[in-house]
Amino acid sequence: MEVLERRRREREERLRRARRFAEAIRREVSPASVVVIGSTARGDFNAWSDIDVVIVSPKFPKNPLKRYELLESHLEPGIEPIPLRPEDLERLVERAAPVVEDLLRGVVLLDDLGVLRRLSEVGARRARLNY
Repeated sequence: MEVLERRRREREERLRRARRFAEAIRREVSPASVVVIGSTARGDFNAWSDIDVVIVSPKFPKNPLKRYELLESHLEPGIEPIPLRPEDLERLVERAAPVVEDLLRGVVLLDDLGVLRRLSEVGARRARLNY
């Protein structure tokens, strides 16, 4: 039980770091939807795992490199931002990209845009079609 409690505390600390990052970038890219995905969300991270944070905002420029420029002053070691515009996310949904499933299973930190609610609806429709 001691190991499980330590892992729970480690995951909570990772999520706290991600929340701090989300709140800091919110000032730059609001409105935004922010979700932790990957090993931190699943709880199977290790000491070398990044904290993968997907940020969806209409304020991001089209150029992906410029998106990182908006975020760079808020970055800290171990945080791996994945900045997307809503239209980028729509294309990923259309292609049924694996990141969409990650988002559906992720830890939602912010959802100003209601993006994750819409993704959940898409996921529910897919589940019904697969039966």
